[in-house]
Amino acid sequence: MINRVNLKKTERLDDLLIDDLKLIQNPDYFCFSLDAVLLANFASPKKNSKVLDIGTGSGIIPHLMQAKYQVEKIYGIDIQAELIDMAKRSAKYNNIEDKLEFINANIKNGLEVFKRESFDYIISNPPYMKASSGKINLEDKVAIARHEIECDLEDIIKMSSQLLKYRGKVAYVYRTQRLAELLSLMDKYNLAAKRLRLIHSQIDKEAKLFLVEGVKGGGVGLDILAPLILNDDKGNYTEEVKKIYFPEK
Repeated sequence: MINRVNLKKTERLDDLLIDDLKLIQNPDYFCFSLDAVLLANFASPKKNSKVLDIGTGSGIIPHLMQAKYQVEKIYGIDIQAELIDMAKRSAKYNNIEDKLEFINANIKNGLEVFKRESFDYIISNPPYMKASSGKINLEDKVAIARHEIECDLEDIIKMSSQLLKYRGKVAYVYRTQRLAELLSLMDKYNLAAKRLRLIHSQIDKEAKLFLVEGVKGGGVGLDILAPLILNDDKGNYTEEVKKIYFPEK
């Protein structure tokens, strides 16, 4: 049985193209992009894992991960109450409220919400841009998702380490311009990078994004995976991306 959903003004119901899942989104806020889909696909949680998505937005990553990995429980945390409301209503619509839980809070206060070292896997698509980069409307709902207004990269990585069990895993998607910064912060907080994959818009273009997975308390040794190419020379998605984005086609 699928529940009915009452969409609010400017909201829409998007098909996630997996397990008949739908997601409520609102273009007045930050809508999910390919980055989140790639990150959910890159993650490698075990089936019985307890997972946390930091900066969950409208809940795209928890929905995709539950469909793909059938993990025990996925929590999503976000500072924007309106996005959390959408995520909760999506979970109810999809009849997976028992598998997904969404919490409205600032991750900087994560230890007030969750127990220390209580998660097996933590995932995040952090804001890419520093708050100082350009003129920003601090009240803008989209700017909060894109810029480090409410929390910065170090806040997210530090809290990831504090909430993650020993030998638990983290996964992030981020801009290559800040690759060195992210890896340095992971090392600072005892999160050893173990898998890294660069993302290129086309095979002859420089990488603008990357995916990285780390292990808390992991040893040395980083695997650099084959690059992920998004588009062919005609601008169409590559076969690999099609399989990721459209898994049931």
